[in-house]
Amino acid sequence: MKKQIIFLFVLATMALIGFTSCEPFIENKIIAKNLAAGDVQLNIRGQVYNVPSGETIILSDFKKGTFEYETIYTLPAGVTDFSSEGDVAGEMVLNAGTEVLLVYTSTLTEGAYVVYGSMTSTDDVNRVDPFEEEGN
Repeated sequence: MKKQIIFLFVLATMALIGFTSCEPFIENKIIAKNLAAGDVQLNIRGQVYNVPSGETIILSDFKKGTFEYETIYTLPAGVTDFSSEGDVAGEMVLNAGTEVLLVYTSTLTEGAYVVYGSMTSTDDVNRVDPFEEEGN
């Protein structure tokens, strides 16, 4: 009887350590916030996500990886010239538990509409990946 109790205690301890160290609930998030005058669409991973003016969307179904993205813009009425600046296209690098904030803003001056993109991440830019080989 004593051996069974010890065995169950060891088994329960191993299960507890195993379940708490795997961190199965870590997810990556992309938050797209549109403060621009017109709607924007975020094209990433083969899908287009609409972000209406003044709205925020949260995308949480991304695994670890590097994803290319593009932004498609809706121009307000009366626009005669258009340009974009900043993080409106490029790559997003997502590691375990990464949260990316992509904010769109705009200006409209004398018919010239400019959309600005600003992207920040919760990842440390100086972080060394422990699984990446050095010098090879």
